[in-house]
Amino acid sequence: MNQTLKRKQILCKCIALSLLIHAGVAVLLQHHAIWLYSPTSTKTSPTTVWLASMSKQEQTDILRSALCSQHPTRSQEIGTKPLSEKGQLAFRTTVPDPSYLSSYQSLASPPPFDPDHLLVSHAEKLPTFTLPLQELFNLPSHIPKDLIQPTEEKTVDFAAPSPPAFHPEETIAFQPVASQLKLSQQLPEVAYAEPTEQVSPFSRPSPTAPALRPSWFHTLPQLPTLEELDTTSYSEEFDTDLVFMPREDGPGYLFALTLIPKIDLHIPKLKQHYMFLIDRANSIQKERLFQTKSAVYKAIEELGPDDTFNITVFDSKMEKLFPTQRPLNRSSLAAAKEFIQKIELGSFFSPADLYKPLLITVPSYVQEDEIYTAILLTDGDTLVKKNAGLALLQEWSYYNQGKVALYALGMTGDKQTSSLEAICSFNRGQAMQSATKRGLKRKLLRLMKTIQTPIVKNISCHAFSRSPHTAIKLYPDNTRTHHLYAGQPYTIIGTAETLDDFVLFIQGRIKDRWLNIKKTVSFISAKKGDSSLEAQWTWQKAYDLYGQYLQDKNAKHLAEMRQLITPLQLPPAFQ
Repeated sequence: MNQTLKRKQILCKCIALSLLIHAGVAVLLQHHAIWLYSPTSTKTSPTTVWLASMSKQEQTDILRSALCSQHPTRSQEIGTKPLSEKGQLAFRTTVPDPSYLSSYQSLASPPPFDPDHLLVSHAEKLPTFTLPLQELFNLPSHIPKDLIQPTEEKTVDFAAPSPPAFHPEETIAFQPVASQLKLSQQLPEVAYAEPTEQVSPFSRPSPTAPALRPSWFHTLPQLPTLEELDTTSYSEEFDTDLVFMPREDGPGYLFALTLIPKIDLHIPKLKQHYMFLIDRANSIQKERLFQTKSAVYKAIEELGPDDTFNITVFDSKMEKLFPTQRPLNRSSLAAAKEFIQKIELGSFFSPADLYKPLLITVPSYVQEDEIYTAILLTDGDTLVKKNAGLALLQEWSYYNQGKVALYALGMTGDKQTSSLEAICSFNRGQAMQSATKRGLKRKLLRLMKTIQTPIVKNISCHAFSRSPHTAIKLYPDNTRTHHLYAGQPYTIIGTAETLDDFVLFIQGRIKDRWLNIKKTVSFISAKKGDSSLEAQWTWQKAYDLYGQYLQDKNAKHLAEMRQLITPLQLPPAFQ
């Protein structure tokens, strides 16, 4: 208990001593703070040299007289006069009371420097300069030179003694171009001078004198050339052969125009991807299946070095040779031979399904330098079912969108030949028939030779008569046109109301650019057609009616189609 009391007493004494010391320091700082703060410096500036020559007593007297005097402040005593507008700047101040400076006269010795050095008039003056006058903005000088097309100067003598008034503000932002409309009167030579004063481009010309107004019609845009459009003209590389006959169903004429490529035609070949679809349903029979397998193997041997192939065999199920397309080489040919030899006839309860194998032939994307070709070897027996053919035509053709050219090979006795022909026609191909089973190989090899060199795809045809009162219709529609193959003629069917000349335009895609053909067709030297021309036109017209039926489901189109083909004794498709 005594020890705790002693500690408290010591703490109180320490606090009292600390307060006493702080109070003493505060009093000392209040009376002698200005002299205690005297930092030493190794360098003495010129403005403080005179302070070092005074004693401490003299400095104290000066500070006391300056800080504790009752004289008015300098801001209240010293006045200024407004600056004079002429001549040099004039300053006027009031002279203070001499007693105010009495303390300065008690200096023991003069300062060791020139007192005038501290005057404001002797301070270093900043350099002065004048801003240059801003030049007038000249718009033509800032326009790129390649945007201004100068015109030729033309001189005309005026009968009047003085030239007409010229307004530069009307031509400051425009210059006449070289390619402009011809004026009825030539322009006089005028000296274009820079304006001496800034002129507004929106100011109007003076109404008192006629203004010389040079024309500033904009240059008409130039049409791009065929080279700039990646288009090449092949009009001279094709000959034409025209056959026509009067229509029996009404006024007008039918014609068939055949384009025949010349021997020296050189167009790069497009890559071609073949897909062979072999029907092995029980309705095919063994002998026909054997001839079909032999024909496919021989066709594969005829492929080119840039071509690829694949084989799909189907009935109610499918089997595929390769997962993707393969080029022709020893290994792929050996694999194809082994795959073909293993193909066997399907069971009686496995009918063929055409839709699935056709569906897998459609690629997701087709390059500009390639085409896809599917060759279907079938009897079409699965199309006997009601509406099966129309459903296949509508669904698969819509899904295909012309990406795959479909060819079908069958026999003359097949029941669904017309239906296969319609499906192929809607997909840039055609159907063929062989009279015998042994003839299947010959027909297929002839087809391979015909289509082995594709050169133009996505062909579109347009015809314009030179007579304003004549209409021309071309077949097939541009969505169903075939590809063009080297060495093979290309036939276009059409109708015309009169025998006036017309101009035919054909465009298509070749390997790296577009093809353009323009031909002027005349009926003067045309040949007379026969019943085969009428049959070709009848089928093309019937296919148009099929297409209209698939769009609006109107049965009148099918009735019109049957009425159209009945006189020619042609079997209708999709019965």
